[in-house]
Amino acid sequence: MQFSLQLTSKFLKRSYARRMFGDWWKMAIAAAILVVVAVWELRHGAIGMISIIALSVLALYLAICGIAWFRRSRALDEWLRKQAGAPVVYSLSETTIESSSEVGSAKLKWDAFRSLSISEFDTLLKFPHHGALTLPTDQIPVEALEFLKKQFVTHGKKVEDRRKTG
Repeated sequence: MQFSLQLTSKFLKRSYARRMFGDWWKMAIAAAILVVVAVWELRHGAIGMISIIALSVLALYLAICGIAWFRRSRALDEWLRKQAGAPVVYSLSETTIESSSEVGSAKLKWDAFRSLSISEFDTLLKFPHHGALTLPTDQIPVEALEFLKKQFVTHGKKVEDRRKTG
């Protein structure tokens, strides 16, 4: 089974941002509480050591996230520049998934993946440690999506389909 996908900067960056900042609201709540506590301490004398450490950790986290986003964004832009608007072609078989693009090609066995995550926006073929093949769900043919799900289940991998049904 073979199909091609048109990957855009907007899609790839949005998909990466969703993975990187998926639980952003938890960090926002923690940061808000931390700021309230620090301001309260400042109004009642001096800021405590725990607040200083927590604010430092928050600042370090924000710096790391900013650097990671900047680096990934540049890497995606560079890949897309080399790709020059050409589609990425995927070939699915019983034993492997292959991708071919202007930049290069890859052939991976199904065991190379940890899980499959499908949302209305993107389909992620997740690797065991970090990263994923990122595909726009709306461009994947229905039969190919069903084949992906079947292959992941056959190989004992987790399948998470978060699309709205009906």
